[in-house]
Amino acid sequence: MENAGDSPDESVDPTSELFDPLKALYSDKTKVPVKKAPVYDNITKFESVLKGIAPTWIGDGRKKGNRGSAAVKKVKEEEEEKEYDAFKSGRNVLSRMANTIGPLQLIYTCMETKSRIYTRSARGIRGFIEAYVAAFDKHWNLALEDCYETWTRKVKRKAPILGIPSVKSEEVNENVPKMIVKTSNGKTETLERHVPQMMLRGEQVVMIVKIN
Repeated sequence: MENAGDSPDESVDPTSELFDPLKALYSDKTKVPVKKAPVYDNITKFESVLKGIAPTWIGDGRKKGNRGSAAVKKVKEEEEEKEYDAFKSGRNVLSRMANTIGPLQLIYTCMETKSRIYTRSARGIRGFIEAYVAAFDKHWNLALEDCYETWTRKVKRKAPILGIPSVKSEEVNENVPKMIVKTSNGKTETLERHVPQMMLRGEQVVMIVKIN
């Protein structure tokens, strides 16, 4: 006749319906059915490996297993399909500009006529740009066309070079916009240039004024 202490405890048996995980963690009678089973830090990692979207860790060493290339490929295809559906349904930059509310809505009205955009420097106002706003986003990044930029900078004084230079300077590219000095008082100078297209970051924008 078997003693009560010799009978197996079903509460620490993982294959039993009466299995108690908390008791199994602290019990000395718990037996692991598969001793070579991989150990995971948490349930999330186990689910990731089970779905094939994460590498498997076997034992104490780190051995690369199936990274679930098929599952990763499927996720990428689903993301691309969502992006295509968003573009097809009209949820893109152009539709967002038309449906903006608040201060950004005023930028959308500035797209009809030419606007003056004041830009900043490290210590204050750098200058302004008169241009057409072609596109914008919620970060105030602006895509501009037909830009006339006017800005002020310090005059850099350098000592004249004496003698004949041994290396000839490279010719200026004709495609680079030419800068014209409008005024100069010895310390600062005001320059102007025309740029067909320009990308202006939102952090440089101080204010936008609509030109009638």
